[in-house]
Amino acid sequence: METKPQIYDPEKLFQKAEARVNRFNLSCIAWLILLAIFSVTLNELDIFTVEEDTMRLSMCACALLFAVPILVYVIHDKNLRREDSVLNREWFKYLIVTSAFLGLAVLCMTLTFQSVILMAIPPILAAQYRDRKRLLVWTLVGTVLLVPISVYGGFFYGTPDRNLLKGVTSTEAVTMADRIALATPERMLELFPHHVLPRLLCVSAIAALAFGITNRNHKLLDEQAELADQIRKEMEQRNNLQSRVIDALATLIETRDVGTGEHVIRTKKYVGMIARAMQRDDQFKDQLSDTLIEEIESAAPLHDVGKIAVSDVILLKPGKLTDEEFEKMKLHSAKGGQVIRNIFSTLDDDTLFLKIAEEIAVSHHEKWNGKGYPYGLQGEEIPLPARIMAVADVFDALVSVRVYKPSMTPEDALDLIESESGTHFDPDIIRVVTGMRQALIDAAKSPVEQ
Repeated sequence: METKPQIYDPEKLFQKAEARVNRFNLSCIAWLILLAIFSVTLNELDIFTVEEDTMRLSMCACALLFAVPILVYVIHDKNLRREDSVLNREWFKYLIVTSAFLGLAVLCMTLTFQSVILMAIPPILAAQYRDRKRLLVWTLVGTVLLVPISVYGGFFYGTPDRNLLKGVTSTEAVTMADRIALATPERMLELFPHHVLPRLLCVSAIAALAFGITNRNHKLLDEQAELADQIRKEMEQRNNLQSRVIDALATLIETRDVGTGEHVIRTKKYVGMIARAMQRDDQFKDQLSDTLIEEIESAAPLHDVGKIAVSDVILLKPGKLTDEEFEKMKLHSAKGGQVIRNIFSTLDDDTLFLKIAEEIAVSHHEKWNGKGYPYGLQGEEIPLPARIMAVADVFDALVSVRVYKPSMTPEDALDLIESESGTHFDPDIIRVVTGMRQALIDAAKSPVEQ
């Protein structure tokens, strides 16, 4: 069974990227909760001078606002274990940004108005998402509304500060009544150009910079996605060309060696079946990746390509070959390696395929006991792809009709192969083959799919 190529879907890639952004933003929200706890601690140590009950109540509200998206994520994804994670939901990013805005507004109102610069955090969180006009508008509206609210809120509610509360003789015991008394229309108007507007401009500038950088990065990401798609198409074209070359070579062999055309199709199928069964075995699972198996399957049809250098008299001889003829037949292994090197040597970016195809063509007639050809390799000196190919090649040769012999039943063929475990074949591969015996029998009895 051939592995289907993965379909490139840029939208899924972007969705995964935004899910990672949501996770990162949740971690930022968690740090803001720690900031609220730290502020309470500083106030308890008299470093901040907010009234204790006010600080405690405010920071509890602040932490609760920050915790809302975290709680939603934990309940939905961890406790309820829903398959469709909230990290992939469009509304979840709005929840994160809104939670950060409201929590920081409470934080800034409670602390000194100097902390209003923290209101730049929500736009920075929002800027990490893909360019969304609605989210941008939402963020800008939140900034324009909550920066003034934070400054004026600090005047009425937060840490007493002479910069805001001009006219007070002491900031140690400023009551709400004192603050209201100081809140004349003139003073409220004065706060805007001196304290609200500078901070609003600073936060807006940071937000604009963050969105500008993100927009640039998204454009680069889109360009990279387009480039990746172009590369994918070029790779598909190259792979299709490679497959056509392989099919053409197999067809060329078929015109000279009766039965070889179907032989290359069947052996490719057997190779894939055996390799995947080996991948599930503890001994081979680390040696056979999905990519390696796909390359072995692609290279399998080329195992007998060297027969193009063998005389028709020998290939089509109906009887047993003489010793001299057999020596000439054996040359097809080494010749196959030369043919593959000559044809595919320009595939500089696919050296794995070239290596495997050459190993299979040259070494698929080597034997485990060292009595094979062309080089008399022994045991694990024989490349693993060639050891797999050897089993598939012999199995199909045994169950097929040839000009020099009748066919054998798949059951008898496997009995013969198993009897040569440790002599002709790798005993560990035969152990796997024995475990998948029925699957190979069924495959051998099924019609060939062209």
